[in-house]
Amino acid sequence: MTGKLYIIATPIGNLEDITLRALRTLKEDTDIVYCEDTRQTGKLLQHYGISLPAQSLHAHSAKTKLEYIISQLLSGKNIAYCTDSGTPAISDPGGELVALARHNNIPVIPIPGASAVTALVSVCGFPSSSFYFAGFLSKKQGKRKKQLQQLAQLQAIVIVYESPYRIVKLLYDIAEIMPQAAILIGREMTKHFEEFIYCTAAEVESIIPALHQKGEFVIALYNEASKN
Repeated sequence: MTGKLYIIATPIGNLEDITLRALRTLKEDTDIVYCEDTRQTGKLLQHYGISLPAQSLHAHSAKTKLEYIISQLLSGKNIAYCTDSGTPAISDPGGELVALARHNNIPVIPIPGASAVTALVSVCGFPSSSFYFAGFLSKKQGKRKKQLQQLAQLQAIVIVYESPYRIVKLLYDIAEIMPQAAILIGREMTKHFEEFIYCTAAEVESIIPALHQKGEFVIALYNEASKN
């Protein structure tokens, strides 16, 4: 009998942000956990007293690793896939695993929960009922600006991820490409040093000196000019 693939959302920082269903699935229905970083997921499992073998599946894993996981599922193993934080299959190898599982007629079951994207959308207050997830933009400034020019045309809230090493460059590029944009910066969301910084593109230069360039950043943009 074929096993099941559980796609389990995990906390984006605060370990309390995990659902009762996710905990039950891990404790009662899962044989093996695959994750981006076994150390990170190991902390979560240990915190809730869950004894499961955890194995890595990350962006640099070989194709043969995916094929091996499929063979385990076909042999009857129930497998959970978790990212380091948030909902899987958005900015991680989970999408490939899901596609391969579906190709092999393996049941794929989502266990919904925390998501940095929806968490930031819920507190931005921007006047739109739709949003677009852009993920990480290019590290190269020229390409990044072209991407922002395309995003500037959307009549929607745009969500972007960024590292602390490029956050300032990104904000300056946003100010240049979308001078009328409203911006909400989420840093270290749900963690001890969580903060939300609201500004307009015109105010970017004034907020940067006080911006802590540490931790994980999620940015919500709403370009007023796109409505015109």
